[in-house]
This record gives sequence, C-alpha cells and structure tokens, in this order.
Amino acid sequence: MADTDRMRWNQRYLQEKGPGDAPNRWLVDAAAWLASHEAAAAQQGRSPVALDIACGVGGAVHWLAARGWQATGVDLSDVALATARRQAHLLGVGVRCVFVCADLDHWRPLVDSVDLCTCFYFLDRALWPALMAAVRPGGLVIWRTFDRRRLAQRPATHPAHLLEPGEPAVYVQAAGWSLLRAEHDADGVTSGVIARKPATEG
Repeated sequence: MADTDRMRWNQRYLQEKGPGDAPNRWLVDAAAWLASHEAAAAQQGRSPVALDIACGVGGAVHWLAARGWQATGVDLSDVALATARRQAHLLGVGVRCVFVCADLDHWRPLVDSVDLCTCFYFLDRALWPALMAAVRPGGLVIWRTFDRRRLAQRPATHPAHLLEPGEPAVYVQAAGWSLLRAEHDADGVTSGVIARKPATEG
C-alpha cells in the first residue's frame, strides 16, 4: 500500500466521531467456539493468542483482550492505532494488547503463532495463505467482508476488493479446514466464515 493509502485512512479516522470500537457481530457470535480455546489455554497455563488484521481502532482486539486473550492488531493507519492504544488503556486491557502499524502488502505473521486470526471488512487474497499458516493446529479463523452484491449499492467499488459470495468457505474447505459456520449476512452484501484448522495428528 502506498503512503497515499495511509493518508486517506488517517483522514477518515480523524473525522470519525467517538471511538467506534465495538467488536464485529460475527466475532461476538463466535464466543462459544472461542471459549474452548480459552479453557484449553488455561489448562496449559497460558493465555490464548489472537491476531486481528486491518484492526482499525481495535474493537476486536479490545473485546478479545477483555476475555483474557493476548491480542495483536495490525493496521496501516497510525491514527487509528493511536486511538486503539488509548482505548485499550481506558478499558484496562492495555497489558494484553499489541498494535502494529504495518503495510499489509508486505507484512506477514509468524507461522504457528496464534490460536485465532480475525479479519473484518478488509480483503487481500494474497494474505490468506500466510494468515492460515499463522494459525496453530486446532485454531480458528473468523473472517467477514463485503462480496460482489455490494456493487448494487456502490457501483464504484473496485471488484478486486469484493469477495465472490461464499468465497471464504470454499477457500478454507479446499485447504482441509473444518467449516464451523458460513453465511451471507441479512443485508445481502457480506460473506463470512468461521473455520478450524486441522489438529496435529497423533
């Protein structure tokens, strides 16, 4: 991403009213699946680890940290991340939050480094293999963004920034992951997936 992208997003976040840091509904609805990871990590004497891509002002990161996760958010906008850090401390979860300012055209997570990868309203298919590789065996991805039906509402949207309807579910199943949930949103313009990586054999 070019510096112009950073400037554009910074300007957008500067104009927003309030923190705007509510977690995505798709993430909140996955609480039951997350609970199993929280329990397993507790038995191992550690905190579960999460990564949120294009985290904005940190709604998902804050919500996960409040549940006891060590959560990292990555975003291009330093303005958004400054807000995210301030809000994390106000919420009392700053010790469990890390925010990384990075160009997602080049930044990649470490392999087998997280129990959960989330991504909402951001699409870069070139990132998908690295994000899935970052998830430990038995871990989860929770992704959701606009699909091509969005063009009926906003014809100027670049098609490359839109999913094919149901595309994430097809992708994760082709990789051998277990599909826990997939649906088109009630608004008819987003597609989402919750999927689990195969556990280590043996």
